[in-house]
Amino acid sequence: MTIGLSLYDVGRTFGTTIAVQDVSLDIQPGEFVVLIGPSGCGKSTILRGLAGLDTEFDGRITAGGQAITGPSRERGVVFQEHRLLPWYNVAKNMMFGFDGSQAERKARLTEMLSLMHLEKFVDSYPHQLSGGMAQRTAIARALAPLPDVLLMDEPFGALDAFTRIEMQDALIDVWQKQRTTAVLVTHDIDEAIVLANRVVVMSAHPGTIKTVIDIDMEYPRNRTSERFSELRTLLLEQFLDSHHS
Repeated sequence: MTIGLSLYDVGRTFGTTIAVQDVSLDIQPGEFVVLIGPSGCGKSTILRGLAGLDTEFDGRITAGGQAITGPSRERGVVFQEHRLLPWYNVAKNMMFGFDGSQAERKARLTEMLSLMHLEKFVDSYPHQLSGGMAQRTAIARALAPLPDVLLMDEPFGALDAFTRIEMQDALIDVWQKQRTTAVLVTHDIDEAIVLANRVVVMSAHPGTIKTVIDIDMEYPRNRTSERFSELRTLLLEQFLDSHHS
């Protein structure tokens, strides 16, 4: 499913404040795109528009050629907070948005538990999970209905460094198996390089696209390689410059 963004003026929260201006981008089926940029540049606003949670803007957002006018099961969303239902265990949280027969639900649950390495925690409740396990469950819940697009707003921002790396590797593993089109917002440059086919660097408020950089490395990304270091330097330069654009 190709995603098209063509936004002119996107207001956000306060009166006539413009969060995003003159943004145009096409995202191809199966692609992993990461948005980075300074706080307040409209990254999350774009993601909410893609999710159909924000619809008040001048412009057009499409998925598969159809205008996005509201939330849809075709687009799974993962937030920084896991937002699991505390009265449901891992199994029920994972299958919350999945429609199917009992046999289909059982097969999909088994598949998602395996993909997320949570087989031992199927009966656990959110308060019994670590931050990483909770986010694995939240990602599984978003992916279980087999959406065309997975949207993530800093999903690992609250995790410690080691868990964050573990989750990045787990996400790439699942994405490569399902090839869901993915769009992720982050402030972490290394995370962008580890995950993305393309990194979209946005300028400061009001947000515009400053540049788009292709990540020309094979998966899994070698974080200690010379090319990784070169891309980090390039993105850091663009990121810092975006604060003054």
